[in-house]
Order: sequence, then C-alpha cells, then structure tokens
Amino acid sequence: MNKVTRILKTDNFLSLAGNFVFAFLGFASIFILARTLNKSDFGEYVIYLSGMSLFEMVRSGITNTPLVRFLSGSTNPEEQKQLIGASWMLSVAVTIIVVILIYAGFFLFSGPINNKGFGLFFKWYPILSIVILPLNTTLSILQARKKFGNILILRGLNMSTFFIFLVINYFWLHAELFWIVIAHQTSFLIAGLLSLIKGWASLSSIRFSSRQQVKSQLKFGRYSLVTLIGSNLLKSSDTFIIGIMMTAADVAYYSIPIKLIEALEIPLRAFVSVAFPSMSKASRAGNQKEVRSIFYSNTGLVTLLFIPLTIGLFILAKPLVLLLGGPEYAGSYVIFWIFLVYGLLLPMDRFSGVALDAINKPRLNMIKVLVMAAFNIVGDIIVIHFWSSLPGVAICTILNATAGVIVGNLLLRKELGTNVFHIFPYGFNYLRYIIKPFLNRGSHAR
Repeated sequence: MNKVTRILKTDNFLSLAGNFVFAFLGFASIFILARTLNKSDFGEYVIYLSGMSLFEMVRSGITNTPLVRFLSGSTNPEEQKQLIGASWMLSVAVTIIVVILIYAGFFLFSGPINNKGFGLFFKWYPILSIVILPLNTTLSILQARKKFGNILILRGLNMSTFFIFLVINYFWLHAELFWIVIAHQTSFLIAGLLSLIKGWASLSSIRFSSRQQVKSQLKFGRYSLVTLIGSNLLKSSDTFIIGIMMTAADVAYYSIPIKLIEALEIPLRAFVSVAFPSMSKASRAGNQKEVRSIFYSNTGLVTLLFIPLTIGLFILAKPLVLLLGGPEYAGSYVIFWIFLVYGLLLPMDRFSGVALDAINKPRLNMIKVLVMAAFNIVGDIIVIHFWSSLPGVAICTILNATAGVIVGNLLLRKELGTNVFHIFPYGFNYLRYIIKPFLNRGSHAR
C-alpha cells in the first residue's frame, strides 16, 4: 500500500489525474453548450475558443515554453527570479501588441468579420488575453517546478467555476451567448486572482528582469512561437477554413468529433507536462542518454496505452457522438473514426517535438511543425474546394500527423542519436515499472 500511495503522489499520476478532471469538465461543458445554443451560436462560440487557443499559443511560444525550458534546469535562486521576471515582461509586451492588432483588425474589417461568425472572438479575446495573463504565467512556473498539485487546484477552479455556471444557466437562467462569454472570462479571472494571492505567480520577480534573460528567452521563443502557432493551426485551421469556406453550422458539426478526440489528448498532455521539464533538465546537465531514455519510455508507454483506448473509442463512437452532441450531430461519428487513426500517431509526433525543444533545438521543431501545417492547410483547402467534404478534412489530419512522425524522428536520429525501434521495449519496461506495485500487492494478498 505504501508503494501504491507513492505512485499516487508521483508527478505523472497527478498530471494524469488533473488532465482527466479537466477533460471531463471540458466534455461536460460542450455537452451542455450544444444543448443550450443553436447551431449558429454554438459554431460562433467554437470559433471564439479556437481563436483563443491560437493566440494563447502565440503568447505561450514567446514566453511560457522558454520559461519552462530554462527554469526547470536552474538551481540558482537569483537566476530563477530573473527568468520569471523576464517572462512576465515578455508576457505583458506580447499582450499589449495582441490587443492592439486584434482591435485594429476588427475596426478595419468589421463587416466581413461579423458576417462569417468571427465577431465574438474579435470583440472579446483582447479582454480575455489580459484576464488570463496571471494564470498562464503561473501554470508555466508550476510546471517547471513540477508542482502538479497546485496546477490541479488552479485549473480545476477555473474549469469548475465555468461548468457550474453552465449547469445553472441550462436549468434556470437561460442566458444568451453574451453572458456565457462573460462567465467564461470570469472563471479565468478567479483562478488568476488565486495564483496572485497564493504568491505562485511570483509577480514580484518582475523587478529582477534583466535584458540578458529577456533576449535569451526571446531567442528561444521566436522558434517555439512559430512551432506553437503551427501546432495550433493543425487543429484550428480546420475550424477557420471550414468557417470561411463553408458555414458556422458546419464548424459546429465538425467540432463534436474534434472534442471527442481529446480523450486521447488526456494521457498525452499529462505525460508531456512531466517529460518536458525532465528532458530539459537532463539536457542542460549534458546527460543525453537520460534524454533518450525519457523520450523512449514516454513515447512507448503512451503509444501502448493508445492502442486499447482507440479500439474502445472506435466501438463506442456512435453513442459517444450522440451523447456529446445530440441527435443533430449523430452522423459525425464517421469523422471521429478517421480521427482515431490520427490519434495513434500522436505520441510519436508530440514527443519528438518536445524532445527537440528540450535539447535546445527549437528551430528544428519549428521546421517539423511547419511541414505538418502546410500539409493540413493545403489539403483542407483542396478538399473543401472540390468536394466540400468534412470527412476529407479529417483525412488531411492523418496526412499531417504522418509527416510529423517521419520528419520528427529523422531530426531526432540526427541530433540525439535515437533509434525508433527502442521505443516499444522502453515503453514495456516503463509499464511494468508502473504496475509492479499493484502486482506485488496482489501476490502478497494471496
């Protein structure tokens, strides 16, 4: 039991548990929203969320990813203050630029923006970008320091607050889309205020910011920025292109299988959150062998977990789509089936990119992601232009993931000396290590 208790307190378990909780709240929120809003409003809200994800990726690329990379390997308290202060400075600067650009775009092109369902994003994201700043910076600091229990508290508060509002709204308030967006932003504000009150945001470190640290993070961030934009475009480009070339109702229809495929993202995000700072720390210490071991173990284990999970989701695709979206979205299970093929490629794609960032090769990760984004965007445009096919758009996602796996592993083989055939043996060993205490407990009971 002591061994089991120790496992329950490990970083991987806390990260995994947190991601399961967040995913459940995310699924439940979509479940309620799909039944609260009509298709047009729901599609507009999906565009708002997609736009938010894209621009938060921009800010994360410049500030958060470099902070996690450098802070995770730092043992000097003064250097840590400088790193966090530099990240705060960059975050504020990026936020100001984003707010100006988005409002300028809305002022110049308000007609087309509103007609295509993008008005909600252009009106409200600039405000959200300010509200969300303390929370996102805090989450990066906590990830670098492997404080996954605190991450669980903040993200849980953020998502549960919004979910509670949606439940109350569905049964009693019946508020329109405007108030749903207000509640969404308020939930981020509450979590951000808690991070400031607790001191987890380390806002006082901003006075220790140095020009050298700002330049260092910006140098790394310019590549991770493009990488994260490309990564987000792999998801959001489908939504944007469908919204531009088709209708908001088509966006809503496509969004249900996209949300369901996040079931595979749950364990993946959990392991990535732990693996990235661990690989970064090993890389800064010059221990390339440990970096390879972490890469092999995590990629192999998550791939092994995905195989039975994918089979189960394939069997349950129809009832899951019906449960999440309702009868109007029942036929989108075919798109979900296609996404499951893409899901099997996700671990090798994602961990190869994380490993490149961890060994301080963000430029190579950027190249990998740009190749993937090019496959996806060009494929989407061709498929929609000639066939107006939503399943065809999903097939393009498989093509871009395949490109990511091939390019990522070729680059890692050159830079880190990895061998793709080591992934599954390491994965099996990692799995045995995790379940060994439970097996021992069963043998002792007998």
